[in-house]
Amino acid sequence: MGEERKVILHIATSKDGFIATLDDGLDWLPGPEGDEDYGLGEFMETIDCVLIGRRTWDVISQFEEEPFSNFERHILSRKTHSAVDLIHDLKIKSGEHIWLLGGGVLNGECLQAEVIDEIIITRFPIELETGIPVFGKYGIDLPDSWEKKSETKFAGDVTQLIWKPFVSVN
Repeated sequence: MGEERKVILHIATSKDGFIATLDDGLDWLPGPEGDEDYGLGEFMETIDCVLIGRRTWDVISQFEEEPFSNFERHILSRKTHSAVDLIHDLKIKSGEHIWLLGGGVLNGECLQAEVIDEIIITRFPIELETGIPVFGKYGIDLPDSWEKKSETKFAGDVTQLIWKPFVSVN
């Protein structure tokens, strides 16, 4: 059997760790400046499957262009799906990496179940002070079992952090 597919949470947050306002709003999130896409285009070339929480999908589906039509797409609701079971099944199927696009509840459940292999957070210099935390009820902070692998600064004080689970060397 080949190598397992990676599940990568790739998401934008406010400076204080929120992915949306309390009413699921994304109006605070600025669009890219000029040609800058914060590495999203390159990232999308490495995936072929997207996992999206239902509430997040409700927001995304209102966009003018449906951004995920070329990918295997799963819209997950706690009422109808076990995200963790689905992820385990998808990881062993052949294919490219899997993009976990949350929302907060889905992100938190996957973090808690340890099915995420990498986290890419693009942090914008906007403070919401309240909103939906990146990891739902688990908050905005990663557990100590994660370590920062890289940090990239973009124009406009936008920062992208890449995190991976800490691997101890015995």
